Amino acid sequence: MCGRFAASSSTEDLIDLFGIEEVADPAVASYNLAPTDPIPAVLDRLVADADAPMRTLVSPRWGLIPSWAKDPSGAARLINARAETIATKRSFSGSLSRRRCLIPADGYYEWTPKVESGRTVKQPWFLHPREGLFVMAGLYAWWREPGTGAWLLTATIITTQASDALGHIHDRMPMTVAPADWDAWLDPRRTESQCALPLLATPEDLSVHAVSRAVNRVANNGPELVLPVEDVPAT
Repeated sequence: MCGRFAASSSTEDLIDLFGIEEVADPAVASYNLAPTDPIPAVLDRLVADADAPMRTLVSPRWGLIPSWAKDPSGAARLINARAETIATKRSFSGSLSRRRCLIPADGYYEWTPKVESGRTVKQPWFLHPREGLFVMAGLYAWWREPGTGAWLLTATIITTQASDALGHIHDRMPMTVAPADWDAWLDPRRTESQCALPLLATPEDLSVHAVSRAVNRVANNGPELVLPVEDVPAT
């Protein structure tokens, strides 16, 4: 976890929910986001001579590239950051101090093995809140490409041990931040890691249902991917 998720909120809805002041990248609905894809994220950035940071909607590439990395090849391995080690692991500690973000989603996918017609297949499941958005805690980083000097914004999703109710699906799950703590989590002026860690929350009362194996192919993308498998229209 988390290796695939859905995010279909419009730019307008995200502006209203998070109080976004600047849209660097409009939201693009996707029901099958995969590593290295651009994903929606909300962050606060410091502005010269301003009294407060500016809340901004961006679309970082999923898979964090630390600023000190020589190349982007390891990004696909850093789509998730374990909450237990983000304060001490070099890849994430700097971002935890001053580059935190929120990643709004409808929910995320996990897979379990299933025997079907004598062979083992991967059965996908969709995990999501019973209502509202699933706002995942994330970290971001800016990486400068050697040679061209171009800047690339990348992000990772913070995970923790899954709750007992969902442990049979996967042993890890994304962490969230309560709405009351969004301002504190995003504020880049709060640079003490130990102040940020208590703001992380383990999701509770998630709903889960089996979905079509069409989601297994990253090229497939549409609202039918998140439907319970019995509700998927016949083709």
